[in-house]
Amino acid sequence: MLYDSAIDEELAQMDQDSEISKRVLAASEIYVPLRQLMRDCVTIDIAESTQDAIDLLIDNHIGAASVVEDGILRGIFGERDVLRKIFNKDVGDLTQIPVTQFMKVDPQTAKPDDLFDTAVLYMSRGRFRHLPIVDENQHPIGMVSIRDVISYLVDYFPHEVLTLPPNPIRDALKAREGA
Repeated sequence: MLYDSAIDEELAQMDQDSEISKRVLAASEIYVPLRQLMRDCVTIDIAESTQDAIDLLIDNHIGAASVVEDGILRGIFGERDVLRKIFNKDVGDLTQIPVTQFMKVDPQTAKPDDLFDTAVLYMSRGRFRHLPIVDENQHPIGMVSIRDVISYLVDYFPHEVLTLPPNPIRDALKAREGA
């Protein structure tokens, strides 16, 4: 009987929590310019080696860097490039291979006055996690990552995101008994 009472209390709490989580973003919360979300842009020159690019990512604790030529965005090099194109492959001496061999050429970009929903749309459709922010001359001035998007959402929905209720008591009621 005590077990049934605990389950009833848990289910009641879940119902109460689900009512709280029905909050939606107001238009003013979605129409936030990317300049408010973007981080400083870390760049690497197009003539640098792939090893230099990897070291740059590691040293700056970032997932992607803008590849520039004379200050103009030419590509983006990120951790996924390392994992998909380099890791566990015999590609040779990375200090001798230019970053251009592994970078993504002509990445999707956004302007600092583009809105939050634009970044989400681009990332969702393009299936990428970093969006370079460029000025009118294609000079990279910032970067918005999926981490920035999630952080923004957590700021508005801390309760909903950080305390998601378990899928009924983590499916404990469906578990088989015994060893």
